[in-house]
Amino acid sequence: MSNLIQKLYKGEEGNILILSLCITFSLIIFIIVSYQIDIAFANRITGIVFTNLLIGRVPALSFGYAADLSHFVVISINIVVEMILVTAIYPFFVFSVKGILKVKVLEEFFIEVQTKKNQHQEKFDKYGKFGLFVFVFIPFWMTGPIVGSIIGFLIGMKHYVVIFIVFIATIISVTLWGLFLQEIIDFLMIFDTQIIWILLLLIVSILLFLRFRKKIWK
Repeated sequence: MSNLIQKLYKGEEGNILILSLCITFSLIIFIIVSYQIDIAFANRITGIVFTNLLIGRVPALSFGYAADLSHFVVISINIVVEMILVTAIYPFFVFSVKGILKVKVLEEFFIEVQTKKNQHQEKFDKYGKFGLFVFVFIPFWMTGPIVGSIIGFLIGMKHYVVIFIVFIATIISVTLWGLFLQEIIDFLMIFDTQIIWILLLLIVSILLFLRFRKKIWK
């Protein structure tokens, strides 16, 4: 067990995993302190975190604006959550490739990412770092920061380079999406606040079904 722990925290991928733990710990402390100061605010922050984890970026951003949180708070929390996911899952993929550790829950996802990488191999070879940036920047299904970071590793980029590109692309993408969604929600607020929550609930329900449809059918 001690040998496994040493391997997990050794090298650049180990440093990235440590970074993930530090960011996670900081976010947890921030939420705990927030509950001591303002319970309503802390509940909204927690809602953003779980919405991003379970469903994704766009619903999490929408939830934050619908909860009447500031632009800075909504964008910052979403960026932090996505970077936690990247810096946690990326090292585990590297460990899986190296045969150090296998996480059964993630293996199917890793196979899908490798298939995605093979489909776009020529584009990644041609555009390199810029192609990875665009891939992370566009938040469609099977794109985004987590998949992009893994693909960056598969095409031979250095660990820190991958994380840096993903981090910059995520900041820009989340910020632009935030500006766009805030305008839409501000417009809908003219009619009725309940409309926002009904639409949000509908979107969340559809996205949850699409994400877990395979398990539902089984």
